[in-house]
Amino acid sequence: MQPFNKRAFFRVDLKIPLSALLKIISVSGTKTDTKHSRIAIKDISAGGIRMHSKLDLPIHVNLVLEFTFQLFNEPVKVIGAITRKTKLDDALFEYGIQFYLDVNKERQLMAYLNMLSTRLRAQNVLGSCSFCSDDDLDEFYNEDMKNKLIYGPVPEV
Repeated sequence: MQPFNKRAFFRVDLKIPLSALLKIISVSGTKTDTKHSRIAIKDISAGGIRMHSKLDLPIHVNLVLEFTFQLFNEPVKVIGAITRKTKLDDALFEYGIQFYLDVNKERQLMAYLNMLSTRLRAQNVLGSCSFCSDDDLDEFYNEDMKNKLIYGPVPEV
């Protein structure tokens, strides 16, 4: 029997991550203005993302985050909050993010993600979307981790 998937939205798993910018816009209800930080989006749905970042963000503080990336030559800006955090390496963290979207933004994002899912069946990267470049990947991942994330774990012999 397969485990029950409690996600409300279909998720697009990205072999090559999307490059995006993250900005903290509020901490515990107080507006703030921080610099942008580059992140790598590993999977995405209309409900949220799984992302990698070099930032060690607190999860017990009410952070509201803004994410900016490009899908089909259109800038996409969404707001979300951290739902989980995992340390992957000394200076690399994986976060689960839940989006806060109105119905129109949710529908628009679902349409983009349907199109993205369809087009990624033929190729791993689309020029009209902000996929990570080789330099972006080198910034985030050491060679072993990059190979595991992109090519999957090496089978034991």
